Amino acid sequence: MSLGRRVFTAFLVFIIVPLFVLGTVSYLVFQHITQEKYTEQLELSMNAIGRNINNMIREANYFSDFWVTTKDSVESVDQSFRGEGLAATAAGDDDPYYQEMIENEKLSQRVLLTYPGIKSVSLYRENGGLVNVNFIKDTPFSFDVLKNDPIYQEVLRKNGSPVWIGPNEDMALTGPNNLFTQIRVLLDIDTLKSKGILVIRFSMNELDRTFEFYNTGASDNRRYLIVGRGGTVVYDSGASLEGQNFYLNADPNAKLDLAQNFESVKMKFLGQKSLVSVHNLGDIKRLGVGDWTLVTVTDWKYLSGGQTAVLGWVVGITMASLACALFFNLMFVRRMIGFIVRVVGAMRRVERGDLSVRVPIAGNDETVILAKGFNSLVERVSELLNDVTKEQLRKRKAEMMLLQAQIKPHFLFNALESINILAVQNEGRKVSKMVQRLANIFRISIQQREVIRIDQELEHLRSYLEIQKFRFEDLFEFEIEVPEELLGYEILKLTLQPLVENSIQHGFEGIDYLGRIKVSAKEEGGNIAFFVEDNGIGIPQERLSYFSASGMTSLERMYEESPETGERRGLGVGNVADRLRIHYGPGYGLLLCSSPGQGTVIKCLIPKIAGGRTNEAEGSAGR
Repeated sequence: MSLGRRVFTAFLVFIIVPLFVLGTVSYLVFQHITQEKYTEQLELSMNAIGRNINNMIREANYFSDFWVTTKDSVESVDQSFRGEGLAATAAGDDDPYYQEMIENEKLSQRVLLTYPGIKSVSLYRENGGLVNVNFIKDTPFSFDVLKNDPIYQEVLRKNGSPVWIGPNEDMALTGPNNLFTQIRVLLDIDTLKSKGILVIRFSMNELDRTFEFYNTGASDNRRYLIVGRGGTVVYDSGASLEGQNFYLNADPNAKLDLAQNFESVKMKFLGQKSLVSVHNLGDIKRLGVGDWTLVTVTDWKYLSGGQTAVLGWVVGITMASLACALFFNLMFVRRMIGFIVRVVGAMRRVERGDLSVRVPIAGNDETVILAKGFNSLVERVSELLNDVTKEQLRKRKAEMMLLQAQIKPHFLFNALESINILAVQNEGRKVSKMVQRLANIFRISIQQREVIRIDQELEHLRSYLEIQKFRFEDLFEFEIEVPEELLGYEILKLTLQPLVENSIQHGFEGIDYLGRIKVSAKEEGGNIAFFVEDNGIGIPQERLSYFSASGMTSLERMYEESPETGERRGLGVGNVADRLRIHYGPGYGLLLCSSPGQGTVIKCLIPKIAGGRTNEAEGSAGR
């Protein structure tokens, strides 16, 4: 990873991420604290509302008990509607019976008006008669409807105790007027026998006042619900959910238990994120009320409104701080990193051999000193390298001249001995050919030019191989295949002969079969690759790896020659590799591939450089 990426990653990990995590954790903690404190306060409020609802139901029960157990009150209603009803008895204003009926009705109304929440009273007598008093337009249900309703069995089981039904809990019994309905058995106070079923419907206006009192300042953001049997909304302070099922409007994935004494859950309600709190009104069950639950739904935006403002300020300040940090990073840190990257790039170019590179000098801080020092160091290294290169060239030239002066005395001696034998045997043609080949070798060896054409190098190589065949007779055979279009290009003098010499002197040492040497060449892009292949004994792996590791050593060291004869065996493969690298640069030289018993392949790679015509005078001078 680059230095710039590391610094940016560190900036991201140690500054931006901690700030983001800090802001997120702070926001979540504030939300949790707000929810916790609000829930504590809401629990107290819902307990107080539950007590108010309990008192309202108890007060209604007290009035109902008083009215039922007061004999005159019951009889007044009973007498007012005894017989066939008002329509059948209205004979005229002067009828004494009609006047008495009017008085009894006034009495019943005075009794009923002692509790203004009553909107209607219906008495279903045992004999099938119906007594009904309405303060609003309200049609009583038929007795058959009551008998077929599950509530009827509960009313009979309680035998006089009230049973309450909230609005919309049972539409067949509560009617369309959104009233609370109380149903009970009417007992005779003397015999405690049933006189019928009494149904009283109440309008709980006190609920509205209670919820308005506790909803001060949040009427648009908080609503109260009373949820009855099966999740039916009995009461809604917002007056829009009454009669609907509570669960259909709540998030189905939220785990909310309406039977809990108190619980608060953050969930979606009516599609908005809300805090829903439930308080089961279990205390009013003994008053005849079913399984009712008080539910408070508070808009989460209302609760977190202050936090959102604070969070906005925190985010704004954080973003401003990050912007300043980024500006500092761009103006200073990135400048420093850019300078370091430029220096590293320059160092890599120097490492690749480009000593002309310089680091630009800009500014007036310590980077100027570093840039000047680097430039001065590279300049000094360039000067020293030029001196070393010149010295190496002089040394290589001196070595070459020394080796050429020696011209392998044993090779020359052996060649002359072979010529002498041929002369004694009167093999004039062979003597002439041997002398001609020997002259070619000397002519090319003593030339002052270090670079010659490939065809000249091959002529020298062929002369050397033919002389060696005369010496070693049937030891080996050779083959040279070089495309004609490559013969005009340049090659370092005495490049191929040491490679072939290596095969003869080392590869064919001790073999009992015919050795083969093949010299070939081909183009590889802008380069020329020569291949010297033999079927000799090969090179052991440990010695081959030693050559690969050392790079500049000769193969003679790998074969651990015994200097029994004191003969110096020519230029050496390692010397050829060194000359190629120094002359042509990195990427050129020799590549060895060998295995014991499988022979050896030496690849020589040189650039494709066109050569000129060789001056014949050079050849003449060399004769």
